[in-house]
Amino acid sequence: MNKRIRLGLACSLLGLLIPLVGCGKSAPQAGTDTATENASEPLVASHSTTVDEPETQASDPAVPPVDPKPETPKPSDLVATPDERESGSGRPLPSPPDMSPDQNNANAQTTTADAGPEPAAPEDDLPQWEPEGPTAEEIARKAFQPPPGAKQLSATGRLWIDPKRQRVIIDGYVALKRGALEMFACPVGTKEHESIVAALARSREVHAALLAVDATPGTPVRFRPEFAPPTGQVIRVWVCWYDANDEFHVVDAREWVQDLQTEKAMTAEWVFAGSGFWQDEETKQEHYMADSGDMICVSNFSSAMLDVAIPSSADADSLRFVPFETKIPDRDTPVRLFLVPMPNPADAPSPSNPADQVELPSARDVPRAQ
Repeated sequence: MNKRIRLGLACSLLGLLIPLVGCGKSAPQAGTDTATENASEPLVASHSTTVDEPETQASDPAVPPVDPKPETPKPSDLVATPDERESGSGRPLPSPPDMSPDQNNANAQTTTADAGPEPAAPEDDLPQWEPEGPTAEEIARKAFQPPPGAKQLSATGRLWIDPKRQRVIIDGYVALKRGALEMFACPVGTKEHESIVAALARSREVHAALLAVDATPGTPVRFRPEFAPPTGQVIRVWVCWYDANDEFHVVDAREWVQDLQTEKAMTAEWVFAGSGFWQDEETKQEHYMADSGDMICVSNFSSAMLDVAIPSSADADSLRFVPFETKIPDRDTPVRLFLVPMPNPADAPSPSNPADQVELPSARDVPRAQ
């Protein structure tokens, strides 16, 4: 009985194993037939649900190799031009402006940005500007000695006062003989392009010198609400110089100014208007306005120290006065100016010195330098 049961179980197991063995042997053949059949057809998108990607042959030109871990782009890749990218990875790329060029890259070019700015030259090595020839003060010093009996007021300029004869004395030179004219005299280094004489003194110093010889200032010109001419004591200006033959000359300064309305020398008087002050808003420092150039004017300026007591426009198209070219010596000729306050109309003239008689400067007042 037991033998029959064991025999039946063995036959049952044998019946189950036979089909399994047959399936295992036929599977490779079926796979081979399928691969052969697919190779003869064009490559199409796979609908396989297989998780692993198909293995790509390195020799297949249609599909580039896939780098499993892409590299981080280099700084030079960020500045590559389209031409450089098209030329392939073998062409070197330029260094960015903030990097030094690759010493191993023979084709790299150093640009201005790569090189960086050149270091500034030390201040001691910079060329220093020096004026050509002697200065105006040196020329005046070689031309004239100080006026006898006068007191020097300016340590750096050529300005004196003669308290006894009530005169202010200034050295200078001829700066203009032809052209637009707005003033007769200006401080050196200001408005020589529109002034006949350049004076070796500042306007504020001349103002103080006039006060020292008892000159009375008035008021500058006013244009609003209506025109009001400048006021102040009349100041007569005399010009002295030596010509090429060493001959001494002295003239009323108005002889060097031509009035276009009359085509003759100017007859208007200069008055001590006194200019004014302006304050710098940042530094709160006060500045004398006439120091900018308006020392002895022939056009009306509210900043003038001496101004003509008549209406005289400062517009370029309406200038009334020009240099009297035929009466003025050559440019750069050293000159000496004498500013003499004239008696006010209310002042009683001295019997020994009538108002219509003025003591002219002489060669004794303008001694030549040795």
